Amino acid sequence: MSRKLVYLLRHGFTSGNLERRYLGRRTDEPLLEQSIPEAKKAAEALLEQLHVSRPRALRLCSSPMKRARQTAEAMAATWREQGFCSPDPADIHLIDDLAEIDFGDFEGKTYKELLCDPRYQDWVDAAGTTAFPGGESREAFTERSFRGFLEALGDPEQEETVLIVCHGGNIMAVLSRLTGEDYYAFMAEPLGGYRLDLEMEDERISALTYKRIACGDPAGLDHR
Repeated sequence: MSRKLVYLLRHGFTSGNLERRYLGRRTDEPLLEQSIPEAKKAAEALLEQLHVSRPRALRLCSSPMKRARQTAEAMAATWREQGFCSPDPADIHLIDDLAEIDFGDFEGKTYKELLCDPRYQDWVDAAGTTAFPGGESREAFTERSFRGFLEALGDPEQEETVLIVCHGGNIMAVLSRLTGEDYYAFMAEPLGGYRLDLEMEDERISALTYKRIACGDPAGLDHR
């Protein structure tokens, strides 16, 4: 049996995020230039927590998509600059199953652009539980995300601190699967997410505690 301290963090802002578009795995959009310094600030905010955590190995994982990978690289570089024992940006574990959901025919569109599409209204009426036209279902996405989460956790016998930079959808999928709570209860803003204290034995995982984090505000790291 082992304990893992896990940070599930959403990537920084992209132009599509600012425009509130459905930005899934079909759009490999980079971070906005001004979001790189914000990712570094997030790294500094997390560093305060990592210094007071029990000494553990640090494992850094990311979705393979540019917006997540660039966020993880900026954070790793910041930690190394400050002398904290961190993986080299080139050593970040890229987890294919942590790519964002496939929004299918809704990809890249805004709420307003979809209002006249009856398929969108059907999806809204079903509380988002049906598959996106031409895309993934929530059920399939949740299974894929949880599979990626398990890969990111690594050796179940290893005591580690794990930082996973991924997407808002992955965070909702993983936490709803872990806790049994509503999928949309775990929405996260860019550079926000959750801190999890997990207990692992073989393939069994128990979430002992979980707390919402807002890495742009160090004081918010301990708020639920």
